Amino acid sequence: MTSNRFYISQINPLASYVSLEGEEHHHLSRVSRIRPQQEIWLFDSSGRSYLARVEEVEKEKTKLLILEQKNGEKANTEIILAQSLVKSKNMEFIIQKSAELGVIRFIPVMASRSVVKVDEKIEKKLGRWARIAREAVKQSGNPWIPYISPPIGLKKLIKENQAELKLFLSENRGKYLREILTRNGKSHRQSPPSSILILIGPEGGWTREEREYILDNGFEAVSLGRNILRTETAAICSLALISHFWNL
Repeated sequence: MTSNRFYISQINPLASYVSLEGEEHHHLSRVSRIRPQQEIWLFDSSGRSYLARVEEVEKEKTKLLILEQKNGEKANTEIILAQSLVKSKNMEFIIQKSAELGVIRFIPVMASRSVVKVDEKIEKKLGRWARIAREAVKQSGNPWIPYISPPIGLKKLIKENQAELKLFLSENRGKYLREILTRNGKSHRQSPPSSILILIGPEGGWTREEREYILDNGFEAVSLGRNILRTETAAICSLALISHFWNL
């Protein structure tokens, strides 16, 4: 639950006292109604978590004494989700669940059949997406807040990304994702990759040209089964499987 976990962008690991301000102070004092001498958890963008005791709850800030520090454990496999732009509500849902499932980077991709186009409001959207991811991390207990990239084109994504394993969901071909995951499973000779990028298409699917370009540039096509899933269902299903097999 979020009621006992609060975010500060950066905490000096040598500090004895810190202050909680802004929205997080409001949440602590007015929503959770936490009082002096109660203990809470703090986390920052470095992956560290801190057990802290509330010393003073003032009008504009809360003063806290650091009691304990924990470093977040890195995942066995870093998961990068490259999600084609979809309608706003669905995109926010995917970002929320991605953060809960341990994605370390979220890359919005501009595909030919993306219904949503990048506009002048993108900075506002990026800020909202970051808040959604942060709240999801608070709820889940995941210590790592995913970095959300500005939207990029498919060719730029493929050119710049250096993940060890690169997969894309295809409606037409490919091995089942579970075969990839068990092939590289902990009980097998080959270890899971250090990083994986999973590429998810838009509501209208990939064009033939996009599929060919993706396959020609080091991606392996994978399937989630015979049913055609909505893009948000496909994204969450893929992440849940990867997290279960490789990062538990």
